[in-house]
Amino acid sequence: MKKLVLVPILIASTLGVVGCSSDDATPTPDREQVGAPNPPLPAEVNAIPFTVGAVAAVGNADVRMQLADDAPTTDDDVFVLDVWVQSGALEPFTLRPDMFRVYTVDGVSYTPEAIGEIPQFGAATLNTGETYSGLLAVRIPTGSEPAMFLVDLTDLGDRFFAAAFSVDPNFVPVAPEG
Repeated sequence: MKKLVLVPILIASTLGVVGCSSDDATPTPDREQVGAPNPPLPAEVNAIPFTVGAVAAVGNADVRMQLADDAPTTDDDVFVLDVWVQSGALEPFTLRPDMFRVYTVDGVSYTPEAIGEIPQFGAATLNTGETYSGLLAVRIPTGSEPAMFLVDLTDLGDRFFAAAFSVDPNFVPVAPEG
């Protein structure tokens, strides 16, 4: 993927539309809209994204996302992250690839897939205290730049949450004005 050149306002605008809905805001294959993520972000996702390398507590799990600088060589349209998930739950739970998404500037999201030497990320069952980690690869055929990583564990139960991470290594969180 090309060098990331992202504007923190883009991420804020993407996260800021979580509570809004409009027929005009629905992205279409012909016309994607910044600030209209597809699929929409979970309503309870954090308004200020976590930074690269931060650990996010998502209820009964912790998640860390880093850029995978040492990933195996892939095509130019492949974006790779290094993701780590640790269970804090008392019961085992199962992760699925669709719980992890990379959103791009054009509002589209992509789930992990097996690409080259990188297996598909997200198929794992974790017991208490266990950790699952690996490279997460997505193919972005539109050429749009990655803007955000989302982990959404909310369908595992009421003790799991969603969290958004900026994929811009220079992103500095700023509290919203108001």
